[in-house]
Amino acid sequence: MVRAGIYLHYPPDLNKKEGMPMRLPCQTVGFRFGEASSRTELFQLFALGYDKVASPDYSWDGMTRIDGPLCLFQYTVSGSGQLDIGGSVRTVGPGQAFLVNIPGSHRYYLPEAGSTWEFCFILFRPWGLEKQWEQVCRKLAPVCAIPPDSPLLLVLEDMVRSGLGNQIRDGYTASACVYRFMMELLRFASGSGTRRETWPESVATAAREMELNASRIAGVDQLAEMAGLSKYHFIRLFKRHTGVTPLEFLTKVRMRQAVALLRETGLSVDEVAKEVGYAGSSYFIKVFQKWVGFTPGEFRLHRSMVGMERITFD
Repeated sequence: MVRAGIYLHYPPDLNKKEGMPMRLPCQTVGFRFGEASSRTELFQLFALGYDKVASPDYSWDGMTRIDGPLCLFQYTVSGSGQLDIGGSVRTVGPGQAFLVNIPGSHRYYLPEAGSTWEFCFILFRPWGLEKQWEQVCRKLAPVCAIPPDSPLLLVLEDMVRSGLGNQIRDGYTASACVYRFMMELLRFASGSGTRRETWPESVATAAREMELNASRIAGVDQLAEMAGLSKYHFIRLFKRHTGVTPLEFLTKVRMRQAVALLRETGLSVDEVAKEVGYAGSSYFIKVFQKWVGFTPGEFRLHRSMVGMERITFD
């Protein structure tokens, strides 16, 4: 049964209609597909949905449920609920999510009459994803904050919308959805940064400088001074927003430039090294091989590999 629709709010630039909230119906959809009825190679989506509860009768005890084993990710849109794990109670407010295993020693519930809890969630079997889920839970569980511009929320909203719109019609599509969500969850847990347009000016300026003048950057001290920050504060801030350290970002830029020069020019390896910012070829060759998997010479000659004009580093 579909109840009255509610809204999942994102920043204006993330909405399909600028400035307008996304409307989702209150509904839970379960999935039971024949091709995923046993522990096969397919990842198994169990249920997903969007809801707004206002009754203190809303309460789920992880030790009394009979539908496990399951992994649950539940994100609060508005209002709040509570999560009790072994007697330790945490409030799960707007912009926060909790992650639990079912069965498990926990209970999540609406604490009192008069309050509401608006949320979306996904439940899936752990089979085939045990290591990834354990890794995510070590870093995020039981409760974590998720920025409103996080790609993870966009993926979750897209999955819920697809499920409620009857667009997940077989086990293969469901498996792809679970894998996509888990990969985005892993990316978020790894701290791989925020969207570039949300970076603070100091980070954006340093990134632009590296992209435009990689060969002239002497080191992190120079970038920190340019940003007007201490070296260690700059490194922490840069990694928080980009997902990598300034040195890793600079190395990626230099490797992309080196790939282009090796493919498009007749410069020697030593000349390419100097062109992208390395004093000599010896260290450049080591770095290039670490990032690309081949020496600059092997890469240029296409030995035992597919010819590539460009490489994306992550």
